[in-house]
Amino acid sequence: MNRNIFQLNGRVAVVTGAARGLGHEIALGLAEFGADVAVIDVLDEEMRVAKERISKFGVRCEIYPCDVSDENAVREASKHVLNDFGQVDILANIAGITNRVLTHEITAEQVRQLTDVNYHGTFWCCKEFGSCMMNRGKASIINMSALGGGILGMGRGNAAYCATKGAIAALTRDLATEWAEKGIRVNAVAPSWFETGMNTKSIFAMPDFVDQVYTKVPLRKIGKPNELVGPVVFLASDASSMITGLVLPVDGGTAACCPIQVDASS
Repeated sequence: MNRNIFQLNGRVAVVTGAARGLGHEIALGLAEFGADVAVIDVLDEEMRVAKERISKFGVRCEIYPCDVSDENAVREASKHVLNDFGQVDILANIAGITNRVLTHEITAEQVRQLTDVNYHGTFWCCKEFGSCMMNRGKASIINMSALGGGILGMGRGNAAYCATKGAIAALTRDLATEWAEKGIRVNAVAPSWFETGMNTKSIFAMPDFVDQVYTKVPLRKIGKPNELVGPVVFLASDASSMITGLVLPVDGGTAACCPIQVDASS
């Protein structure tokens, strides 16, 4: 077996939400395995810091301010990336937001915002950057679904968010079929509970929830951001060349057992 099947040298990876959190860790991981990286985000200062960190791996990194929920902005960003790098081989759609609000209390604007960023943002990026991949003959898209995105019902007052992640799972499977003949593989990761800036002050501040993670999740742990890097690098690389249409749980075994219960009213 070729021991270099995980290497990404000579490839260009576009990572959305790469300025911080899981997206930032994934951008660093792709760079560590040799990919040049185009950082897509709305956080200007954080993107500049990200570029400095990514460039330390000896790869090229450029930053592109872009609101992924804006179709025209994504189209312009894709043009700039293609002009600067000449190719796109990997797309990691990591940008996303959450808003834990009970279904009977959530507003139309809150639902629209979740849908615009999480689902529409992923769709527009697949559409525009996927178009850049059509003539490559070999490319990989990795989307960000979630354990609650059709794998488990979570019952935690987060139905609108979970619905967007379920839509991403459906998009992933359908695009994998539509674009297979173009050599574009489309997969998704579905994390459970990971330490990120979005949840450190919410569910991880709930002692009962944390206690359940350490007693009910088979691996008895909360995910660290760098533990999502390996699965994404795997799906981006030739190591997964026969895999497409997969929604991969990265969940410490949670999907194999009963879900954690969270008081939706708290």
